[in-house]
Amino acid sequence: MKTTMHVGRNLWRPLVIFSIVLSLQLATQVAFSQDGITRYVRFSDDSGTHSGILDGNTIRVLDGDPVFDDGVSPTGSAVAVGSVDLEIPMNPERVPNVMGVAGNSNNPNGQQIDVNHPRWFGKANTSLAKNGSPVEVPYGATNFNFEGELGLIIGREGRHIPESEAMNYLFGVTVGNDWSENDWCGERRGVEEPTHVFCKAGDTFATLGDAVVTGLDLTDLQISVRLNGVLAAQGTSADFRDSPASLISKISHYVTLKRGDIIFTGTVAPPQMRGTRRQLWQEDVVEVEIENVGAVSNQLVRVTRQNVSGPEISAADGTYVRFQYEGGTAFGVLNGNEVSELDGDPIGGNASMTGQTFDVSDIELGLPLDPAKPGRKVLAAAANYQPTNAPPRQVPHPRFLFKRSTSLSNDGNVVERPPEVEMFIPEGELVLVVGRRGRHIPVNEVNDYIFGVAAGNDWSELSWITAGPGPRPLKYVSKATDTWAGIANQIVRGIDYSDLQITTHVNGELLSQGQSSTMINNPARLVSYLSRYMTLEPGDLIYTGAISPEPGMRSNLQVGDRVTVQVEGLGSMEQQVVAMPAWPH
Repeated sequence: MKTTMHVGRNLWRPLVIFSIVLSLQLATQVAFSQDGITRYVRFSDDSGTHSGILDGNTIRVLDGDPVFDDGVSPTGSAVAVGSVDLEIPMNPERVPNVMGVAGNSNNPNGQQIDVNHPRWFGKANTSLAKNGSPVEVPYGATNFNFEGELGLIIGREGRHIPESEAMNYLFGVTVGNDWSENDWCGERRGVEEPTHVFCKAGDTFATLGDAVVTGLDLTDLQISVRLNGVLAAQGTSADFRDSPASLISKISHYVTLKRGDIIFTGTVAPPQMRGTRRQLWQEDVVEVEIENVGAVSNQLVRVTRQNVSGPEISAADGTYVRFQYEGGTAFGVLNGNEVSELDGDPIGGNASMTGQTFDVSDIELGLPLDPAKPGRKVLAAAANYQPTNAPPRQVPHPRFLFKRSTSLSNDGNVVERPPEVEMFIPEGELVLVVGRRGRHIPVNEVNDYIFGVAAGNDWSELSWITAGPGPRPLKYVSKATDTWAGIANQIVRGIDYSDLQITTHVNGELLSQGQSSTMINNPARLVSYLSRYMTLEPGDLIYTGAISPEPGMRSNLQVGDRVTVQVEGLGSMEQQVVAMPAWPH
């Protein structure tokens, strides 16, 4: 059965091409509608998956994905909407990061609230699902619910973006449903329930409509949510506490926005319609519609817990690196002072030796994995080591927080310190590198999904994690800020990492030391637990938690401080703290 696109007001307004001949001749020109609005879609047919421009009931085929590719132009071909399957409007495998903001709408019947720091949260590109696809109700959910939202699609990379220039970084918008388990967001039951990461980032928890729309005025778009056909919530983008431009500017202070990043802008404010804000169950149907943007409709289903496995890891044991040389960048295997070049990425691939070797002194080692790989999940376990002077603890639900691929920084790199930090700390950790796709992975099979391990530093701002009183950034930024995911220059495959010594020094003084065997949840349990809620992909990183510091040694690091992390059998890394520009808002 073919998918029919859900539409809002004016969605079927015919597109008028200013100059068909010129648009076919110039690679940089695409079709525009009569009012300057363009609706980009992505579709599948017998020939594959393609991008196009919606023109009434017809899709004008493009020669690339305009969200990610420059110089995209019409091919001259067209297809009928009814003859194809509409997909997520941009390639989800190329989406770098997905995030959102909570509490971003003022109650139209209440007092307006000014927000200094938005309440950011992370989702994953494995959360993305299309219009009409089923949405999984997670096991143990007690308050799983809809959140109809406007989604911003970033079209240009940027950092420290002034609000006055922010809309220049926006490609377009779409309609989305930011599915959430709201009890887990609050973490009121502590270790007896999943953390806030899983309240937002489970598989299928980010459904998108059929089109990315450009050229719209975003200041007053009506947003409606229907539950089983009954109006459940309604509001307007005019009630946003932070406008799209403000959101883009504020988050870019801490993280680099990448082309194709998706930002959910927050659900409509109360009051919800009586009886509709409840725990949702399988067979419930939720539709979100945004004026002039479109609609997304999904039915809920029960999670199956069926194991999903990708191809087995074929890489041999060894020490894997990524390096720069005169001819470019390559992956290799380190053996003593010699690196044997590989013909591709060994993580999730079938890389082979090229026969070329390099002396370590002739190359520059960098991040051991490709930082440009889109969709990489970086997660960090918190409080995962047994206390030294107290009875052992059991944690049925490990505490996880999100980092980002833009957080990655390697040995020798600097680490940015915002001047507003109150307790900025290093956390020397063992890092797991996923090498095989998996969901619902049994604990006893986890080793088959781990490519290797590395030394890492999970830089954190503790006061932002606890979200105490006063205006300050919250949990997402406490871990996900650029440069705050330090990782050594080598990934070791084949080592027994069950009992490795992990040591962290600050300016040469011992901060912490202990054994990986004292984790509360060992690596196998961490990976298996994560895979209950989200599909793990090759290249995903899991920071496994930090050992408690020596008494009196924890302090708010300052510019110029140097931190060294050493993990037995994995090598060491050192980074220096530098200043970040002050919060400008």
